[in-house]
Amino acid sequence: MLDQAALIIKKCHGLPLAISAIGGFLANKPKTATEWRKVNDRIRAELDMNPELRSIKTVLMRSYDGLPYHLKSAFLYMSIFPEDYKIKRKRLIRRWIAEGYCRGMHGMSAEEVGDRYFEELLDRSMILLLEEDTKYGGAIDSCQLHDIIREICILKAREENLAFTLEEGCCLSDAQGTIRHLAIGSNWKRDKDVLVESMLDLSHVRSLTVFGEWKPFFISDKMRFLRVLDLGDTFGLRDRHLDQIGQLLHLKYLSIRGCYDICCLPSCLGMKSEAPPNSGW
Repeated sequence: MLDQAALIIKKCHGLPLAISAIGGFLANKPKTATEWRKVNDRIRAELDMNPELRSIKTVLMRSYDGLPYHLKSAFLYMSIFPEDYKIKRKRLIRRWIAEGYCRGMHGMSAEEVGDRYFEELLDRSMILLLEEDTKYGGAIDSCQLHDIIREICILKAREENLAFTLEEGCCLSDAQGTIRHLAIGSNWKRDKDVLVESMLDLSHVRSLTVFGEWKPFFISDKMRFLRVLDLGDTFGLRDRHLDQIGQLLHLKYLSIRGCYDICCLPSCLGMKSEAPPNSGW
């Protein structure tokens, strides 16, 4: 039971409101490892269904509602990253720029604007600082989403048809209408029919992010407006799989960092890409 308690506290990341509310909720539950495991596995659903935990969602929703419009889009975009995922600052900002979420203004470059967005989200405690990844001089290299805030992020992103993740246990009916940002989780069963047989509306997908194993059928002819293709650290990706990427006329960002089986980029790729760090590119 102590193991389950530690996992639940980890999800709270020191957020007093979350610790207090979930502690009070568990006080009325049978004190067994099985019962606490259920709570840990179902925190997302519990936020919606249980009045005792609904106060957490209400307060966090107010934090989200209080964000300026430009920060709301930048924040919801982060729902594509898995739980406890270390999000590299530069990677995130470059993606924001490619998506058009931040542009140069008032004498500032797009990257400087993205840096300011990042700092604002950090100051508002919408993202967590990873102290072990703080560079010399205090520069922040990576961040994470607080687990419970991430649940809010996912809920709002789905409500607005902004992002959808294909993962174990996902419900395709949750993807109502068009999807702008599609992520493929490492635990998804790689069901070809979902993408090839048009079980999802892919006609307006602007970004595709893959975690885990790569499959060639992930890119559909229907993804005509794809701007971001992030394949960083995927496995199974080969040089020949990149040939079809040249058909993505709107592509602004390509990441194949950590894909060590890639030896060369096809000549048709003219956009800025992130190549494997040890490739010599």
